[in-house]
Amino acid sequence: MQNEDKKNAQEEFVFPQLILEETLYTLGQLKNAAPENAHIALAGRSNVGKSSLINALAKRKQLAKVSSTPGKTRSVNLYRVAPYNFFLTDLPGYGYAKRSKSERELWANLIEKYLVECENLVAVAILLDCRLEPQEADKMMVQFALAHQIPIIPILTKADKCTQKERSERISQWTVLIPRGTPLAVSSHSGLGLKELWKKFIAVAEHSCFAQHIDLQQEVEENICSQKEEQEEHGEKENQQQKTVLQDSIAQEPPKKIRTKRGAFAREKEMQKKIAQEKARKKAQEEKSRAKHKKK
Repeated sequence: MQNEDKKNAQEEFVFPQLILEETLYTLGQLKNAAPENAHIALAGRSNVGKSSLINALAKRKQLAKVSSTPGKTRSVNLYRVAPYNFFLTDLPGYGYAKRSKSERELWANLIEKYLVECENLVAVAILLDCRLEPQEADKMMVQFALAHQIPIIPILTKADKCTQKERSERISQWTVLIPRGTPLAVSSHSGLGLKELWKKFIAVAEHSCFAQHIDLQQEVEENICSQKEEQEEHGEKENQQQKTVLQDSIAQEPPKKIRTKRGAFAREKEMQKKIAQEKARKKAQEEKSRAKHKKK
C-alpha cells in the first residue's frame, strides 16, 4: 500500500514547460527583461552540459543548442517557466571556451554585472561536473556568489557517468565549499534528479519576494472590500473617491526601485511600508469624518 502511494505521488508531478522568451546580448537588456518576475541564473563551465540539462528539463531535444565545442552559447537565453511564471537565465559558459581574450573578458564582465545588479535575481544555479574534483573556475564562481550574498543552488551534472561512491565523494567535497544546500546529482541522459531539481527551482521562485509581491496586491484589494460597508455610512460619493485615490496611488506609484545587490528585497519592504502608510492615512481620515458627523 505504501509503495502504491509513493508511486502515485511520483506520478502526480508534471514537468513545467520551458519557453524561450528572449535572446539577450547586453546588460541593459538583461536588467530590463521580465522586471516583475523572479530570475534563476544557470551558470557553469563551458563543457558542463548546461544545454543538455535545459533540454532534459524541458523534455525537448532542440530547445537549447548542444555542441561538442565548448563555449558555443554566445548569448543569454531567457526561458519562461510555465505555469509558474518565473525565468531561467542561461548564461554563457565560463572556463576554457575557444574565444578571443577580449570576447571572454566582455562576457565575464556582463555576467558579473548581471549577477550583482539584477534586482530580479533570486538565486544562481551553479552546474558542476560530477566526474571532476572542484575546479578553480568553479570555486571562484562559488566564492563570488557567497561574497555577494547570492543564494546558490549547486547541481552536479553527468551523474550517470559516476558510481554511487564517486557521487557521494563529490557531494561531500562541494558541501564543504558551499555551506548552505547539498549539491543535487542530476543526469540529462538518464533523468536522474530532474524532478527534484524542478521542485527546488519552483520552491525558490515561490518563496521569493516576487511571489509575495502578488500577495501584497491581493491584500490591498481585500482591505478595500472589507472597508466598503463601513464607508457607506459616510456617503457613496466619499467612499468612491477614497477607493479611487487608493487604487490610483497603488497603480501610479509602484514601489521605488532601490539599486542595491538585493534590490528585490528592498522593493518588497517599500511596498509593505506604503500599504501601512495608506492604512494609517485612511483610518485618520475616517476618524476625522466621524468627528465631523458627531458635531453636526
